[in-house]
Amino acid sequence: MRKAVLAMALALAFPAAQAQLAANNTVELYGIVDVGFESVDNGAVSATKLTSGISTGSRWGIRGREDLGGGYSAIFTLESRIEVDTGQISNNGAIYFCGAPAVCPGVVLTSPLPPQVAPQILGGVNTVNATLLSAVANVNSVGALFDRQAFAGLITPFGAVLAGRQYTPGYEAFVKFNSFFDSFAGNPGHLATINLRANNAIQYRAELKGFTLAAMYGFGGAEGVAGGRSERPTVTRGDDFWGMNVQYAGPSFGATAYYQQNRTVTFAKPNENQKGLETYGAGAYVGWGDLRFFGHYMKKKNENPVLMPADIQNLVISTGGNVTAIQNILFSQYINRWDVNALRGVAGPTDTDLYHLGLEWSLSFGKLIAAINRAEDSSRSAWATADAKVDSYGIGYYHYLSKRTWLYGAAAMANNKDQARIALGAACCVGGWTTGRGEDSRVLQLGIRHTF
Repeated sequence: MRKAVLAMALALAFPAAQAQLAANNTVELYGIVDVGFESVDNGAVSATKLTSGISTGSRWGIRGREDLGGGYSAIFTLESRIEVDTGQISNNGAIYFCGAPAVCPGVVLTSPLPPQVAPQILGGVNTVNATLLSAVANVNSVGALFDRQAFAGLITPFGAVLAGRQYTPGYEAFVKFNSFFDSFAGNPGHLATINLRANNAIQYRAELKGFTLAAMYGFGGAEGVAGGRSERPTVTRGDDFWGMNVQYAGPSFGATAYYQQNRTVTFAKPNENQKGLETYGAGAYVGWGDLRFFGHYMKKKNENPVLMPADIQNLVISTGGNVTAIQNILFSQYINRWDVNALRGVAGPTDTDLYHLGLEWSLSFGKLIAAINRAEDSSRSAWATADAKVDSYGIGYYHYLSKRTWLYGAAAMANNKDQARIALGAACCVGGWTTGRGEDSRVLQLGIRHTF
């Protein structure tokens, strides 16, 4: 019935597309609608709110496959984000930011500039940092229609070649080999930001008897606040990406290793192609009956963020603190989420080690998951004068009403230490920042997830 309805819709709206529905060919409409309640306590800021995509990001998509014969097939996927709470396609799940000393006295930034100058610019510096955090706290900063995935490819007897906007090899391996996947506040991705997707990317994939090899190269198209998805015009390969993973996934054992790297051009060196975020890691699981145990380690390092603390302070001085002038300069840069130190909530370098231990218990009527995560950042800058450490603990439960409809509940806590101020949120990524360094974050989540 669903295919018949889709065929009629395609025939009416796009007559040429009707040819795709011939025998042995498929075009499918699919998606996830996920929404629930969150009760969040982030230091001096707390909220109870309706949130889209708590267990998995809500989405809809169209995917198709045409059998070309001889072991060859053509495929495509177009997938769009949905924010069920508002109906929008733009996401900004990280909502807790602090820049004003009166509101968040624990995170006022210090200045390495001479004492006679520093008092005049500290207010501007804090405001710029808060603006920057808000700007990069998007997972689809440009608000594109098919933001999640948009690619076409060819499957051959020797592997598949895919071209377009795709999940990166590191992210694919990271979420497959932890007990929370990318769900709830307890997942390890809240503690360490990884590049999720690459634009203008070409990927080679080979899968055989549980083994997977993936290699990808992205020809640029930053996700940052400049809003561009085309290659950087001024510096050759200035925001290119490359990465790979190897995986084995069996019923009782699985393992993966991965590496990926982003190139970048910094504010201080606008004509140089430099190494940006570098990420690598390894994970595994072992299963006994209905139980599966996970272990994962990830390293992320970025010695060349687009903006360093000194850049921001000099920017405030050079503009006389003019907010409009500052924002015009900031938003002309290709600033990405990983240009902010996620554990500290400030612009600057990152040097983070992430550890994950997880449990998955499959039941006839549901699934229970649990995790212990730890992240440590040892980078140094004018605003990172001590380590940032955080331990998070999470537990989640899915209750199956049917194959397509699940109820869920989850609870998590992040214990921030030293300069860490991670705030937990919904699926995938960091939920923002607590109101002070070393303040804990607690989240309770309840909701429903329906797939079609």
